[in-house]
Amino acid sequence: MDLKGLRYIAVALLISYALVACAPMPPAGTPLTHEQRQDAQASCIAQYTAAGAVIGGLGTLALDTLLFGRTRGDRVAAGAVIGGTFAFAMAWGRCLYLFANIRSYPVAGAAETMTQTGYTPSTGSYVKFASMAITPETVAPGGKVNLNAVYYLLDSNMNKRVYVTETTTLYYYDDSKKNWADLGSANEQKTVDLGTRRGEITFDIPKDAPEGNYRIMLKVSAMGKEDYSTRDLVVRRG
Repeated sequence: MDLKGLRYIAVALLISYALVACAPMPPAGTPLTHEQRQDAQASCIAQYTAAGAVIGGLGTLALDTLLFGRTRGDRVAAGAVIGGTFAFAMAWGRCLYLFANIRSYPVAGAAETMTQTGYTPSTGSYVKFASMAITPETVAPGGKVNLNAVYYLLDSNMNKRVYVTETTTLYYYDDSKKNWADLGSANEQKTVDLGTRRGEITFDIPKDAPEGNYRIMLKVSAMGKEDYSTRDLVVRRG
C-alpha cells in the first residue's frame, strides 16, 4: 500500500474514534435514571472500545511500515478488530462507576464493635474486613452480580467521625501473560461514625463482556489505614 492509502486508513480510524469520543460522560456520583445510566454505559464503553480499535489498527500499521516498509489494509483492519475486542474488558473497568451501584451503611456502633472484635484503645486506628461474599460466582454477560461485605472502623477516640473511601477494582485474568490485569476502579467517599459497616455493591455485567475469569477487590481506606478483600467471578455464556 502506498503512502496515500496508508494515510486514508489512519484518518478513517481516527475519525471513527472521534465520532464516539466527543460524547461527555456524567461525573461520578451524578444521579441517573435507569435509562440515563444505560445510555451512559453504552456511550462510555463505545469510547474506550473505539480507542482500543484505533490503537490496534494504528499499531499494526506502524509495525508493518517499520518491518516491511509497507502495510496491508486487511492486516490493519484485523488489528483494529483485535484491539477493539481486547479493549472491551478494559472499557468495562474504565466505565465501572456507571456499572456499579455502591452503598454502605452502619450495622453496629463503636462500643458494640469493640466488644465483638476485642479491640483495645492501645491498638490505635483500626480498619478491618470481617467478611465478603459474591453471588453468583458465575454469571452470563448481561447479568448482575451482588457483592456484600462487612468491615470494622475503630479508633481510641470512640466518638469521632472519620472520612472513608470505599474503592471497588475490577481485574481480568490474561491467559497469555498469566497474570491479573487491573481494568479500573470506582469509589465512594463519605464521612461516617466508627463501628461496623456493611457494604453492598451491585454490578451490571455488560451484554458484550468477554468471557473469562475476573476478580473484584473492595478496599476501605480511613484514618491512614486500609484493608481489602477480593472475590473471583467467572463470566460465561450459556
